[in-house]
Amino acid sequence: MYDYVLQYGFDKETQDYIQSIKNNLKSNNVIDRERNWLPHITIDLYDCKNENEFIEKLDKIVQDISSFNIEFRNLNNFDNATLYIEPYNKDNLMNLKYIFDEKLKSYRLERRLKRVYRPHVTLCTNNDLYIAYKIADAEFSPFNATIKYIWCYNQNMELLKEYMLNTK
Repeated sequence: MYDYVLQYGFDKETQDYIQSIKNNLKSNNVIDRERNWLPHITIDLYDCKNENEFIEKLDKIVQDISSFNIEFRNLNNFDNATLYIEPYNKDNLMNLKYIFDEKLKSYRLERRLKRVYRPHVTLCTNNDLYIAYKIADAEFSPFNATIKYIWCYNQNMELLKEYMLNTK
């Protein structure tokens, strides 16, 4: 388990577009084991029993982060079990991940330390993605998005803090 999850959140237009694909999958009876998050890209999971301590550290990191654009060009999957939208230009995501990893190193989950970071937007998690892929692919078109927020949730999916990123 974990105490906190950090996520990048999108502008409203992007959230609506991604959610429409997810809703279309659901209306076509595609089973999804994913938790019911807003469309996002996960940064990582963390443990820290002192919420104030964790949020204070996060405040210092996030104050220097500006919103940025990202391009999505295609659908992809992990092990034929998770269908996702893949970002094309990942440099900002990878650079920020490095900063979060360094500054929040002592809170990172042990089991995730050696995990390769592969930023993505999950559409569904399912044992058989054949139908899900066909449905999503018919609706998906490449698009540009803006990373506008960083969200910090607890393990109960309660939003602890929303950071609206500075505009450039």
